[in-house]
Amino acid sequence: MEEQVSGESEQYIVIAGVVARCRARILGGQTFYVQYPYDGSVRAVNRESGGTADVESYVFGSKEAAQQAVLGQTLNPCALTWQTFRLPTIYLAGFHVFRSDALEEGQRMRESCRKYGFEGLFPLDKENYDNLGQRDTAAMIFHANDGLIREADIVMANLNPFRGAEPDSGTVFECGLGYALGKKLYGYIADGRSMSERLGASIDPITGLYSDGMHVEDFDLPLNLMLAVPMDIVIGGLEECLLKARIDYYGTG
Repeated sequence: MEEQVSGESEQYIVIAGVVARCRARILGGQTFYVQYPYDGSVRAVNRESGGTADVESYVFGSKEAAQQAVLGQTLNPCALTWQTFRLPTIYLAGFHVFRSDALEEGQRMRESCRKYGFEGLFPLDKENYDNLGQRDTAAMIFHANDGLIREADIVMANLNPFRGAEPDSGTVFECGLGYALGKKLYGYIADGRSMSERLGASIDPITGLYSDGMHVEDFDLPLNLMLAVPMDIVIGGLEECLLKARIDYYGTG
């Protein structure tokens, strides 16, 4: 769901002891009252609870009505305060960074995140390293991605096969780092069949061994258990994964 502006006209809210202009905005199925003009980051909350459930009772259709509520002592004019509002952030892990149009793809992915009520962090969101050699550049990229993962609330990974039958190795490491840091983990994959089903053509029907002479993990999971168990795996693409995350975070699809 995209962020929506309420169809109502400008309203007035009693907050922090004053009457201020506000507008209602809907994000992830929830209504927030924000400063008007809106700068994208400030919303009204209850000073004690920090929540927004009872904020609507402090909102009026006119400045005069709000002022009369204060003068008539029908409410506590200091019960509400403005709070900086930050969307949950998602680190967008995956081999999309190797695309020839990676920067444009990153912008598209971030736009999708905003549509579902999140802020996307793309691995290429970092400084330019043209002044460094290859290995120093690699080290700087590692630290930059490490920092983005630590900043994120969620790690959402493209776990489709990359240059073989398994996900991109760098993406797998990032999922492990996210797990160690206690992040919420989501992964998406287009083919939901188990590993043994996907690799069946290369498995010897007599020995049950893969073409490399080793066993194939068979737990009826689409990925190695070290990914499939701790992560919420969504069969589909980024949009389907974002929808699952929105339901988890906002309670609505």
